[in-house]
Amino acid sequence: MRHTVTILEADFERLTSHLYRSKDEEAAYLVARIVNLPDEVRLLVRAVIPVLSRDIESQSPVDMVIRSQSYVQAIKRSKVDESAFIFVHSHPVGSNTFSEQDDREELPLFALAHSRNEKIVHASLVASEMGQRLIGRVWFPDGSRAPIDLIRVVGARWRFLFPCSGSDSIPEYFDRQVRAFGAEIQRLLCRLHVGVVGAGGIGSAIIEQLIRLGVGKLTVVDHDVFDDTNVNRVYGSSTFDKGVAKVNIAARQAASIGVGTRLKPISKHLGYKSVATELRGCDLIFGCTDDQWGRSILSRLSIYYLVPVFDLGVIIDPDGELIRSVHGRVTVLQPGYACLFCRERITPDGVTADSIAATDPERAAALAAEGYISGVQAHAPAVVSFTSAIASAAVAELLDRIVGYKTSESKSSEFIYRFEADAISRNTRLARPDCFCMNKKLWGAGDRKPFLGVTWRPEE
Repeated sequence: MRHTVTILEADFERLTSHLYRSKDEEAAYLVARIVNLPDEVRLLVRAVIPVLSRDIESQSPVDMVIRSQSYVQAIKRSKVDESAFIFVHSHPVGSNTFSEQDDREELPLFALAHSRNEKIVHASLVASEMGQRLIGRVWFPDGSRAPIDLIRVVGARWRFLFPCSGSDSIPEYFDRQVRAFGAEIQRLLCRLHVGVVGAGGIGSAIIEQLIRLGVGKLTVVDHDVFDDTNVNRVYGSSTFDKGVAKVNIAARQAASIGVGTRLKPISKHLGYKSVATELRGCDLIFGCTDDQWGRSILSRLSIYYLVPVFDLGVIIDPDGELIRSVHGRVTVLQPGYACLFCRERITPDGVTADSIAATDPERAAALAAEGYISGVQAHAPAVVSFTSAIASAAVAELLDRIVGYKTSESKSSEFIYRFEADAISRNTRLARPDCFCMNKKLWGAGDRKPFLGVTWRPEE
């Protein structure tokens, strides 16, 4: 079982700014919702509480004494929020690890935390090198400890900090990428868990590139099976694959390439709760579905679990045997960004229509005939050149978010590609203040009931 922490970039900057406001040790508390996954305990930071000067009895570059009222109030707040209590302090000089003094002083602190809220883990972090290095550990009720394996920072850049990372060997077939981005980025790619929803034209191109980049684990979701009209754009497919689940074609392709990527295929619709819960364990997700219902679920998942999502799409507008326009889109979803509802990429009516079409096709057809919902869309035009281009654009944006190779400091949250005009536009549209995506009570809310605040189709 591994233990991780996810924090938004704005909270991380506020934390490190406080921890290094002086040359002495400083401290803060974090309140973090706990998500229990099969192989991971994930702590989602929801609040940063600085330890103020009035709460400090004494401090120096090597130690500090905090008044008990300060941490008792923070522990109480974490209990009210049904969250973990995380104690953070700086080491402005000396060791970048926990000291013997830290061990002695944290033992009674976390005994107190567990006496107030004994059913969950709590944690501590040490920041050194001006906040550029963090290590952490979780504390269990019996006083035992385990290291924090990963700290994610989600914002304009996505940082993945592995406090206990070693120098794992890198296979020779990634040599050209190492020459471009360096060994540490390649090791990071090998540790990432990426979700891909939709294994069609765009999704299969995303999967192909992620495998060849060396991403360690993929969870691929698609309920559809392959038909003859898919062969023009689905990577890894052939004319002999009719009736094969698209996710199984992706799994076969991953095994065939043979660079070590583990791919978990899920051949079910995202509208099942059991499927959506699988994506909670991803570090990031690519949404490659044209289903508004699925897109609405991914929009919520990005908010509730602080998991960045790329939403992708291509629309070809034909005029007989000519093309009027070809528009592609890459939209980044995460807390603080406008969601797909704010951008009017999806609508409540569209989500309802798609959910009915997926769960009850006969009823959907009847409602469409009566004019209550829009009709089921016919198969749209699709060309491998355009779907692959948008997939490449999205993967390139992922690389920029973790590497920072672009010259521009600002990060746009949406990119529009107008192929017929040979033009690219970008924007950072503001979210609507009344939209769910701007409700900060939902940021990092985790496993609230009902899950993601929506109703799910019955499991089969």
